[in-house]
Amino acid sequence: MYLEFFGLHRHPFRITPEDDFIYMSRQHSRAYVYMSSAIWTSEGFVVISGEIGSGKTTLLKKTIRSLEADLQLLNISYTNLESKDLFSLILRKAGVKVEDDSKVAMLFQITEYLERMAAAGTPVVLAIDEAQNLTRENLEDVRMLTAMDNMGGPAMRVILLGQPELKQAVTAIPQLAQRVKLFFHLQGLTLTETAEYIDYRLLVSGHGGNKLFDEDTVREIHKLSHGIPRLINKLCDGMMMCAYAEDRPFIDPHDLEGIRKDLLGEEDLLEVPPVLIADQEKAASTSLWSPEKPHYDMAKALSRIADALERIDSRLEKAFPEEAPERSDAEVPRENVKPLGKR
Repeated sequence: MYLEFFGLHRHPFRITPEDDFIYMSRQHSRAYVYMSSAIWTSEGFVVISGEIGSGKTTLLKKTIRSLEADLQLLNISYTNLESKDLFSLILRKAGVKVEDDSKVAMLFQITEYLERMAAAGTPVVLAIDEAQNLTRENLEDVRMLTAMDNMGGPAMRVILLGQPELKQAVTAIPQLAQRVKLFFHLQGLTLTETAEYIDYRLLVSGHGGNKLFDEDTVREIHKLSHGIPRLINKLCDGMMMCAYAEDRPFIDPHDLEGIRKDLLGEEDLLEVPPVLIADQEKAASTSLWSPEKPHYDMAKALSRIADALERIDSRLEKAFPEEAPERSDAEVPRENVKPLGKR
């Protein structure tokens, strides 16, 4: 809705992964190199973990798009699987018809497929996103597949991506953990990186004007989001919607107080990810809520929402006058309505 208002040609803050929008921070660059190494080395097996929305899937998309050489990539993103489902998915991704859905029969089919690829000199890469959902049996099956060797080393190279608990699940199986070449954890962006991230996405979207988000606003966004890209996107998008609704070309940092609960949810405000907090003392100093901090004024929030909706309705009436409903005599003019409160 606000693209034309801010002179943009693309939505800058979608929460769905878009690899051409990815901001390559130092740690994202390292993760990208590690994932690439898993593809191009014969003993490639990496585990990339990170908080929800930290950019794991976007990195995988970028890695896949950059592939140019002859290889077979088996990309699996649905991981709520039963015992034999993983083998079935691997065969289907490989384009191999499942002849017998028993686990043993499918294992033989996978073995034959890997042997054919090895004979042709074509590397096979298994990339599993949301791998924290895999059962222990599924992980044991992955270990078994990586243990299949050919003349050049393991027959299958593996990239596992998932939330922080993935590393715990892998290390709980020593035989599997020993085969992992690299473990890497994606943390939230730093304050400086958060500012660069916001500017970069706006630039890619076509914004060439003045800086929309000032230092104080970025600092508050970083504090609320913990530097997690998806949460940064939600907050920035919400603030730009507020600016558009109120017909102002600048971002008001006070909007964060009114929208953060609606965008992040109560759980996000009360629960601070432990991996992002050095110790309990620091957690207390950066807490987003405490009994001493009052909730935002509900009347003021409702008033601002009502005003915003009326402005949007007014814009729609101007854009589509022939579709605008006729005002009844019973409707009260807006100037006679007493607002619930002022900002």
